[in-house]
Amino acid sequence: MKIPIIPIFFRSFFLQSVWNYERMQNVGFVFSLIPWLRRLYSNDKKKLYERIKAHYGFFNTHPYFASLLIGIVMRLEEAYSRNEVDSDQVMRTKTMLAGPIAAIGDRLIWSTWRAFCGIFAVCYYILHGQFFYTSANIIAGILLYLIVYNFFGHLPIRLLGIFFGYNYSKEVVVKISKFQLQKVLEVIRMIGITILLFSSFIYSISISDNFMLAALFWTNILLAIVLSRKIAEVVVFALLVILNISLLGLLQ
Repeated sequence: MKIPIIPIFFRSFFLQSVWNYERMQNVGFVFSLIPWLRRLYSNDKKKLYERIKAHYGFFNTHPYFASLLIGIVMRLEEAYSRNEVDSDQVMRTKTMLAGPIAAIGDRLIWSTWRAFCGIFAVCYYILHGQFFYTSANIIAGILLYLIVYNFFGHLPIRLLGIFFGYNYSKEVVVKISKFQLQKVLEVIRMIGITILLFSSFIYSISISDNFMLAALFWTNILLAIVLSRKIAEVVVFALLVILNISLLGLLQ
């Protein structure tokens, strides 16, 4: 059966629009699922309303990765319409997977991808040198952040999550584990820190005429790295400081 991907994709943006303390994202989830339920029960209005009502229970997960769970529930609802599974199995699967999917989304998006895109935007500014606040285009930096964050992370997850959940509903945990999420997170973080350090090095050259300001700048970066307890980044920092001092000596 053809998936009404576009309506479900756009409806998923309203997942939290009727967020409430009692059942959290339940209304938004049902709103996203309605195009599929209408297609399954187009000839049975009573059954359609019954299934809509069934999904009004508690629901809460990561708003971007909710598309993955929507896809899984779509497959289960299709199986239910053919009497291959019962309603309890649909609801139980939905409830059990909401927590783990939320945990994945929190780590990948809020803790990692959002921070990486922020670093990317900050580097755009500091690469303009000491007077970046006048030489850099503020709007361009904001647009850079929004483009990278949405078109390389947020939107693909929302869109592809529906397909992935629908096509791999029975083996979604195995498929997710093959992504080696922890390694992906570490790679993104390492790339972000490396970009920030090299951008900081370029920026420090622009303030090389003020040794105290340069020293204060690098001291703050060192403190931030030490607080994050990332040993590899501390090593990179030390190498950059040595290179920075050497260049300062040549410039003087």
